[in-house]
Amino acid sequence: MSPPLPLFGALPGGPELTIILLVLVLPIGAGLFVYYDAKQHGMKYAPAWALGVLALFFAYVVPGVLGFLAYIYVREKQVREGSPKPSTGSE
Repeated sequence: MSPPLPLFGALPGGPELTIILLVLVLPIGAGLFVYYDAKQHGMKYAPAWALGVLALFFAYVVPGVLGFLAYIYVREKQVREGSPKPSTGSE
């Protein structure tokens, strides 16, 4: 009888490392996306949106997704209303 093959290869602690990676990469990636997207769309409170979404993702996935969807809703509402982008000073 041969020994059982590990599910995650020969890496010791593979499942734990995968979970830790997901727990860190998902919130940080979402926060960075929100920050750069908000800056690109000229939103005044880009850092606040990014930190809010990041904190909600660290709290739990469901509030993080709801915060992300709230950001998308507010961004689209701003785009529909035609709010002007702030001046960059290079005019």
